[in-house]
Amino acid sequence: MSLTAFTKIIVTLAITAWVFILPVEAVATILVLELALLLYIKHDRMTMAAIGGLAVFTGMMILLQLLFGSPLSVALIGGLRMLVMTMAFLCLLAATRIQDIAKSLVDRFHMPCEYAFMLTALRFVPNFLTDSGITLDAQSCRGYSNRGNIIKRFLAYLVVIRPLVMRAVAKSETLALSMELKGFGSNTYKNMPSEPLGLGDFLVLLLVAVLSTYPFWKAFLG
Repeated sequence: MSLTAFTKIIVTLAITAWVFILPVEAVATILVLELALLLYIKHDRMTMAAIGGLAVFTGMMILLQLLFGSPLSVALIGGLRMLVMTMAFLCLLAATRIQDIAKSLVDRFHMPCEYAFMLTALRFVPNFLTDSGITLDAQSCRGYSNRGNIIKRFLAYLVVIRPLVMRAVAKSETLALSMELKGFGSNTYKNMPSEPLGLGDFLVLLLVAVLSTYPFWKAFLG
């Protein structure tokens, strides 16, 4: 069952609300489903690294809550909610093309095309990481070393940051010039083929509406 980018965005936004209205057991179930879906879509090294990074960040947030006096149960539930929300956006990016997300934001949510295009910059993150590795290797061949205390390491890393930033700025200027020559504007996403909602989209949206009104029909049935 293929879903449109609009439906996927709605589901992602709904999950960020469900973590506050659904029981903890349901939130944990959503997390398991997100992990299964993400590993089914993409199970490469970068995906595993992203999941590991989110897990480490969640652990740090739980630790900070414990240090500030929060009970263990509250800290764990807070960490679970944050992990579910971030994992939802990770699943959205893994399952949907950035161009489709931007077009849906322009057509369905009436977002200005300039702001929607900012999302497409996410696809340059892997390129930026690749450039950082190339720059680090090049500086290492010139005698770069990051040994010493934290201050010395920070100052030494400036020789990597400077050429990396200059390289990124040069690429951004080239991209801006290319967009200008191609006539980027309000009609950019309108020329792309539209995605009509299918039966699967309506079924998923109906399920979203039912789960989003959980507190109301629970109180009604109770």
